[in-house]
Amino acid sequence: MQHSQGSDYLNYRNGRLHLKVLNPQSPHKGVVLMVHGAMSNGRVFYSDKGKGLGCYLADQGYLVYVLDCYGHGLSHPPLAHKESHGQYEIISEQLPLVQQWLHQRHGGAVHWVGHSWGGVLMIAALARYPQLLRQVQTLSLFASKRTVRSWSSERLLKIELAWKRLFPWLGEKLGYLPLQRLRVGMDDQSTRFLLDSLPWISQRQWLDERDGFDYGDAARTLVRQGRWPVTWFAAGAGDRALGNPRDVHDLMQECGLAGQAQYQVFGRSQGFRRDYDHAGLLTHRDAAAELFPNVLSWLQQPQWAGDIAAETQG
Repeated sequence: MQHSQGSDYLNYRNGRLHLKVLNPQSPHKGVVLMVHGAMSNGRVFYSDKGKGLGCYLADQGYLVYVLDCYGHGLSHPPLAHKESHGQYEIISEQLPLVQQWLHQRHGGAVHWVGHSWGGVLMIAALARYPQLLRQVQTLSLFASKRTVRSWSSERLLKIELAWKRLFPWLGEKLGYLPLQRLRVGMDDQSTRFLLDSLPWISQRQWLDERDGFDYGDAARTLVRQGRWPVTWFAAGAGDRALGNPRDVHDLMQECGLAGQAQYQVFGRSQGFRRDYDHAGLLTHRDAAAELFPNVLSWLQQPQWAGDIAAETQG
């Protein structure tokens, strides 16, 4: 392990947001912010023993900050009965707060990295607060989808049965989703977050549940204006429901990035050792050897898809 690990805490509401800090041994090559998805926390990106994408990038010279969203991981307080915050607060409060803190501390632009629903919330924050765009150098999204259109037995079980039916009932009954106790998630989830996400999964338009803000239209407008950061969408060929490649591609199209952003599927058909699943993109032992170097190359020389096509033709 060629980095050190620590923690920073930002005051937020009646508690604190936790940022895991992965410090390279030498002066850093750039700053990275990582955000986890639903039912998860920052540990999807790192471990105390130096495993994970965050640790890999720190070993390669990047200064990495991994956010635990409010109520998750080491952020305080932990989720409890009848929590009122949801995904809107992550978009409108937590991500802007963290980015402002990073900008004040380091200056310059930051590499944003999101996994699953965390990537969706990152896109939403940039679309809603375009003043953040000049502070974001690249946007890397792993298994991030908004709508779920692909069909599989896994979708029926995890999305249609659990997320849309069982979990709302359980959340209303208990006040939150104690998913760690039920052993169905990496972390607990607030009922408000779940209810906020349900229309996004199913509806064609990407509208905010609080005020009707159109995230898709805002993102497409910023892309047309040339203001959007260079973006990479990564999907696992073995991800059947939570970040199916088709659904990841749909999100890219919805943002107006088809043909511009990088889109890559990691599976046997693409020459990789396995068909990576939803979490395996970041956690499987093989990912460190054959996937993480792709991320490093991307951060070192990010390019729009058109740029690479032009070079190939030349």
